[in-house]
Formats: sequence, structure tokens, C-alpha cells
Amino acid sequence: MLRIFWLKVAIAGAMGLGCLCVPLALAQNATSASNPVLQTRSQPQAKNNELAEAVSSVSPKALQSYRQAIQELHHGQAVAAEKDACRAMQLDPNFADAEALAATATLAQKQFVRARDEASRAVQRNAADEKAWVILATADNYLGRYAEAVEALGHVRQQDQATWQVAYQWGRAEAGQEHAQAALDWSNRAALSAPPDFAPLHLLHASALLAAGRYARAADELGAYLQLLGANAPERAGLTQELARLQKLAQTPAEYNALAN
Repeated sequence: MLRIFWLKVAIAGAMGLGCLCVPLALAQNATSASNPVLQTRSQPQAKNNELAEAVSSVSPKALQSYRQAIQELHHGQAVAAEKDACRAMQLDPNFADAEALAATATLAQKQFVRARDEASRAVQRNAADEKAWVILATADNYLGRYAEAVEALGHVRQQDQATWQVAYQWGRAEAGQEHAQAALDWSNRAALSAPPDFAPLHLLHASALLAAGRYARAADELGAYLQLLGANAPERAGLTQELARLQKLAQTPAEYNALAN
């Protein structure tokens, strides 16, 4: 049963892409210093200085295409967003943020190999672009390259590792490697500030709690996931059976402990 849960976590569906959506507000102040993935704790004044410096270094036409791509991605037009982000990069080859945005749009299309290639080029252009590292890690997780996802996330500053988006991706990578305690630690961090309707985190948390033998809490998390899951989702039947097993484990742990291992 444990391995079924790890597998489900590793291939958690496209809802996980929701954490990479670019805020619409960035369309008004989009620059190579903007950060659509991470919610950092940096000082506002420092960010404003970076913003002004970046605006002066990006060509106006490239910036216009980039802003258009942000608008399109925000409205779910991932194909058009990728096209305009790539156009911005062609207009200004040093515009690393445009490559990262293209990778985000490609992830939304579930084109994970191509998204990884785009994110890899983005970090080659700007190794300090943390959101590009997170996008790279996200693509790696979808491709089952969990150790490489952890390596990519290691480039994120420690203060930004507290964001739920980073914690969720790190938890996925640890779960994929069946590192139970690490997966639980990261999923706990993500749960502190993630939106309650972000379904994939509930599945990740359920898996990590199951591995830790905390069956009642695991059942609660799996139940929350099922409430958010579409009625016609193909995995609903199997996970509903798993929920029933978890509930039995929570009621009689001594009797069912052997089954969990």
C-alpha cells in the first residue's frame, strides 16, 4: 500500500501547476527582476531598486511581449504565452526571465521535457534566477528525476525555501525517492501557508503521514484530497479504497500495522 501512495504522489496531476501561475499584477511591472513563482521575504526597497535597474536593461519591445505573455498565462492561454515569451527572448537574448516564463507556460501544457530544457537555459543565462530553478525542479519532478529536483531547489535561498511552492516541490522530490521523514518535513512546511484548495499537497501530505504511521491524520488529508478531486477522476475509485484502509488502520493500529509495512 505504501508504494501505491508514493507512486500517486510522484505523478500528481496537472493541478500542481497552479502554484506556478504568474500574478496578473506583474503585467504592470514585469522585468527580469520579477518573481512569479516565489514569494520572497526580501526588503521592498531592495526589490524596487532591482526593478528600476532591470527595466532600464530590457528592450521595450521585449518587455511588451513579456507582459503580453504574463497576461495570456494568467488567463490560461499557455500556448500563446509560450510563444510571446519566446518572442521576448528573441528580441532580447539576455532576457533570462522570458525563458523562465516560457518554461512556466510549457509546464502548463504538460510538455515537461521541453519545459525542462527551457528552464535549464534560463538558469544558464542567470544562475541567480530562483524561480527558474523552481520551474526546473518542477519539471524534474514530473519526469521522475527526483534527485535532480532536489539539486535544483538547493539553489533557492534559505529564506525563500520557506515558501509553500518550494516546500511542496521539495516534498515531492523527497517522496519520489521514498525519503519518508524528509517528505513529511517539507509537506508540513508547505501546509503552513499553502491554499487549502491546493489538492496535490493533501495527497503528498497523506502519503508522508502514512509512511510515518500517523494513520488518522493521513486519512484526513486523503479525505480532503478526494473532496477536491473531480467526480470523474480515474484515480477516485482506487484512492477511495485506500481511504477506507487508512480509516481501519487508524481505528485498530496494532492489527493493521503489519499491512502498512
